[in-house]
Amino acid sequence: MLLSIKTKLKLSKAQEIIMNKHAGIARFTYNWGLATWNNLYKDGLKPNKYILKKFFNNHVKPEFEWIKEKGICQKITQYAFDHLGDSFSRLFSGKGGYPKFKKKGHRDAFTIDAGGKPIPVGGKSIKLPT
Repeated sequence: MLLSIKTKLKLSKAQEIIMNKHAGIARFTYNWGLATWNNLYKDGLKPNKYILKKFFNNHVKPEFEWIKEKGICQKITQYAFDHLGDSFSRLFSGKGGYPKFKKKGHRDAFTIDAGGKPIPVGGKSIKLPT
């Protein structure tokens, strides 16, 4: 059984800036992937998230130093491509519409690994990222 907890964080100004940077990188990556997917599809190719992820990591990411800034989780771009691939999977299976570009400040979100130390909460433990 999977359990999720949604909570509102009380962040300091510095923490808020870091969170906004994470959300911005996730949004940039998702929008870049969607735009590239659209262009490749118009050219008659069949893109997928793995091709886009590989090209982005090898050719695009090195051009943008702000993506590799200290304190930023580097798996954010990976999850952005996973979310884009999931959007297209839902489209192709008839469960969703065509993916839309993400807008700044509108439901900003990002995903990171749960690779940190487990925290006990109410008899259960939660694993948060480091």
